[in-house]
Amino acid sequence: MPSELTNPGSPDALAVTTARSSTVIVSAVETRHGDLLRTRDLPSSKLSSGIDPFMVVSLYEMKGPTFPPHPHAGFSVATYILPESEIGFINQDSLGHRNRISPGSLHWTTAGSGVLHEEQPERTGGLARGFQIWIDLPDAKRECPPEARSLSAADVPVLQVDGTTVRVVLGTSNGLTSPLVTPNPVRLVDVALAPGARFAQSLDGDENAFGFVLDGELITPGGLAGSGHVAVTAAQGDGLIWSAGSQGARFVLFAGTPHAETRIQHGPFVARDRQQMARFVAGFSTGAFGHLTSFADAPYLADD
Repeated sequence: MPSELTNPGSPDALAVTTARSSTVIVSAVETRHGDLLRTRDLPSSKLSSGIDPFMVVSLYEMKGPTFPPHPHAGFSVATYILPESEIGFINQDSLGHRNRISPGSLHWTTAGSGVLHEEQPERTGGLARGFQIWIDLPDAKRECPPEARSLSAADVPVLQVDGTTVRVVLGTSNGLTSPLVTPNPVRLVDVALAPGARFAQSLDGDENAFGFVLDGELITPGGLAGSGHVAVTAAQGDGLIWSAGSQGARFVLFAGTPHAETRIQHGPFVARDRQQMARFVAGFSTGAFGHLTSFADAPYLADD
């Protein structure tokens, strides 16, 4: 029981009365996309019901431009640059945003009815490391007007206690709340644990939650999760309590309430049915998503 913990590690340990006791550990799938991009991807097709509302979670290491401007519609996409990343990203979209995403920052795009988007490392040769995340929208919001919002590294709330460091990038954790409000609330919590330190997270009973391990050893009810592993909890209990092994642990926790809705996907479009998908495809082909000049044709300048 949490009240018996001599080293709770984080305040939520005292709030968790029924810790989740079931965890499935899976390996992220490593893929190389040419010489400039390597990803480790959550095997979403195997875990769809257990990670809803998340659809794609991809840990990337990118050294140069990889994707030209491309469309999105029917969901949200977020880019989180890890604080230790050597460099950040530059971002632009057909809504008129053009900005730098620095290490430790997050940029969120609600694609909604459709938007064009491009991101790339801020300089070729440097290594940008972080997460690309696709988050489903509820059916009622799939065709909402597109928008974008950002959270700077300096504005991320941070907790340090008993060998536990918690960065609350999205949502709430251990008494801290991210200032970035998103259309469908989710949690993204970046955690570093010293050897033997504990992390606790209070959760709603129906929230899906999983941790993507970056380094070290994370001790969960399902066993030891190492670098490149993902610990997926069962949606039961009012929270989780994990601890670090002898090497410490670094992981990112993702959590959110599932939509439990039927959806179809066609490339960068996600829709509730074929009719809506047809509207997305037609909107893109007719220019309704707007226009975007590639960075290859209009390079980003530091003082833009």
